Amino acid sequence: MSNRLQIHINFLEKLCLLTSIFLLATFLPALIRFLSLPRLMQLLTPKHNKIHKNLELQKLRIVKFTDYILNRNFLIWKKTCLKRSLILYHFLRKLGLNIQICFGVRYKKDYTNDVAEKDIEGHAWLLWNDEIFLEKDIKAVKSYLTTYSFPNDSQ
Repeated sequence: MSNRLQIHINFLEKLCLLTSIFLLATFLPALIRFLSLPRLMQLLTPKHNKIHKNLELQKLRIVKFTDYILNRNFLIWKKTCLKRSLILYHFLRKLGLNIQICFGVRYKKDYTNDVAEKDIEGHAWLLWNDEIFLEKDIKAVKSYLTTYSFPNDSQ
C-alpha cells in the first residue's frame, strides 16, 4: 500500500472515531435521562469486541478525542465524570479492553476545616485489571464508596 494511501486511511479512521465519540457525547444526556442505569449499561456495552492491532495508539486517541470534545464545555458537551466514564467505557470495551465502570458516593468534605458535611456527592470512574484507570487523583477516587459497578461478577 502506498504511503499516501495509508495517510488517507489513517485520517479517515481518526475522523470516524472522533465523529463517533462526538455523536455519543451528543446523545448521552438524553440516554442518561430516559434510561435506567442497567439498561444504559447494556446499550453501551458492545456485543462484540476485538483486540485492535494498534491497541495503545487507539486507546490514547479515544482518551484524547473524548477529553477534547468534553473540554469544550459548550451546551451539552460539558465534561462530567459520568459522561467521560461512559464514553470511555463504551469505546475502550469496543477496542477489546475488559473495562469496568464504577459509580460511588461519599460525604462532601469541607476541605478548609477537614470536616465531612451531610450532603453526598457522586463520582464515576473506570477500572481495568482491578486498578483505577485514567484518573488523575486516585486517592480521591478511593474515598468513594462503590454503589454500582458494571459489569460485575454476576453479569
